[in-house]
Amino acid sequence: MRVEEILPAGMQRLGIPASPGQLEQLERFRLELERWNRVHGFVKAEGRELVIRHFLDSLAAWPVVRLLEPRHGILDVGSGAGFPGIPLAVVLPDSQFTLLERSGRRAAFLRNACILLGLGNATVAEAQLRELDRRYDVVTFRAFSPLDRELPLLRSRVAPGGWIAAYKGKSDRLEGEIRDAGLGTSEVEVHRLVVPFLEEERHLVLIR
Repeated sequence: MRVEEILPAGMQRLGIPASPGQLEQLERFRLELERWNRVHGFVKAEGRELVIRHFLDSLAAWPVVRLLEPRHGILDVGSGAGFPGIPLAVVLPDSQFTLLERSGRRAAFLRNACILLGLGNATVAEAQLRELDRRYDVVTFRAFSPLDRELPLLRSRVAPGGWIAAYKGKSDRLEGEIRDAGLGTSEVEVHRLVVPFLEEERHLVLIR
């Protein structure tokens, strides 16, 4: 399977009803990231691995995130090269995304990507989490600190009735993070994610 065929095939497996325009946006984003990545090394992946480990991994949470209420305003903490924020913004056009990135170089890439893709529902905030002064319906992140380390700060940026949505890996390590954060079973939902073409454990942790 060619690289450009992996993403639409994976999205079909996930049940994401992507339009031709959305598929074009995601492919344009992949090509732009490949171009910047050769110079700046934003992610340690390219080609097939980039699509599976970053694009499809980000989109694997779509079946869960799309059902969250409310989810008008979504904050992607430590957006980096735009994951999961940009792929989710493409397939959730009715949500407004803020891509939070403290690195000036990465923030510049994110701004460029949003313009290139015509993403009217995504803006970039070049700042640290503690510098934000508003709250969001959903605060999400990948490749971030263990839950217990940043949980109080994350919670301070969630609107009443909102959610923290954390992308995590293996269940045994995840159980330890939840325990160390002092979270009770009534506060947490753990959803197993199936990432197409990836034989690894992935989970989405929802904290109300």
